[in-house]
Amino acid sequence: MTPIVAGRRIHSSYPRLRGRSIFAGKKVLLIDPHQPTRDVRASVLRSQGIEVHVAESSSAARCLWRPKLYDWIWLDTRRNLPEEALAFYEQISEASPREHFAFLVGPPKYLSLAWPKEFRAVESGSQQWKETVNRLSAVA
Repeated sequence: MTPIVAGRRIHSSYPRLRGRSIFAGKKVLLIDPHQPTRDVRASVLRSQGIEVHVAESSSAARCLWRPKLYDWIWLDTRRNLPEEALAFYEQISEASPREHFAFLVGPPKYLSLAWPKEFRAVESGSQQWKETVNRLSAVA
């Protein structure tokens, strides 16, 4: 049954506003060398309507990156060599100063919008990742 609003039929091809994620239509470049967490993170982001491109390394991410293509670049700093991650961040920031980076740093904060000062290897679960996405939505 087609709904009628103010005497007009609303076609089902129109997008629904209710229940739509504020992230729908956004693009994220996710850089995480650890496949299990990369897959979970990508799945959670996609469930929010985000288009996710994944890379297992900074060198693979360089091949995917283009200026103004991504709304966010998410970089797991815990599982990358600090020098390699920093070099990638500096290279992209220099080439395109308006890029938005988020650094995946692990508990207790999980996500940092500034370059982290320390690196720790800690696994994060699916529920923790959902909370991280919710926290980012408060900042966006």
